[in-house]
Amino acid sequence: MRSALPIVLALLLCLGFAVSGARAGDVAPPPAGLLWNKTGLPAVFPLQVKTLPGRDHVVTLIDAETGKEALAAYIRGGAFFRVLVPPGVYRLRFASGKHWQGEALFFGEGPDTEVFELRRVLRFETRGLGTKAGHIVDLRGRGTEAQITEQRICQSFRPDFPRPIIRPREDRRAVGPDYEVPQRRDVRSRYCG
Repeated sequence: MRSALPIVLALLLCLGFAVSGARAGDVAPPPAGLLWNKTGLPAVFPLQVKTLPGRDHVVTLIDAETGKEALAAYIRGGAFFRVLVPPGVYRLRFASGKHWQGEALFFGEGPDTEVFELRRVLRFETRGLGTKAGHIVDLRGRGTEAQITEQRICQSFRPDFPRPIIRPREDRRAVGPDYEVPQRRDVRSRYCG
């Protein structure tokens, strides 16, 4: 009877893979968001990607001038996704599939995997004194055709002005400044296009 136990356990494990839809070699997918940034530059420009449920994606930004991979991020299919990217001009390559194989292989090869690149290069830059220009990429359309719209974050600097110091009556003759200099300044951000 003891010799049957390992066989039963092995059979249950195989059935578990079949029921869950997992395959041998599948790895738990990473959390949605940034996988890596190889540029060394700060990621401050918005990239939003809209997808349908059922297929996860990896977006890789490739420097349009050098051809080197700059940044990669993992996207859960159908979920809201936005990542901040470094300044530059990039080609966007997407890999999509159902079975994550790890960062080296993404979704592997096979009928469930699709790799495509957008035809248009995208520029992420500062415009004027306080506008960060990014993009929204909508992959919910037909095939690999994507709708691309610009997304801008406008920032304004709002200094805090000096305020009069209100002193108690007995302190009115004290020597010193009559105004305090503020220590904080506000930078406000909002979507503006």
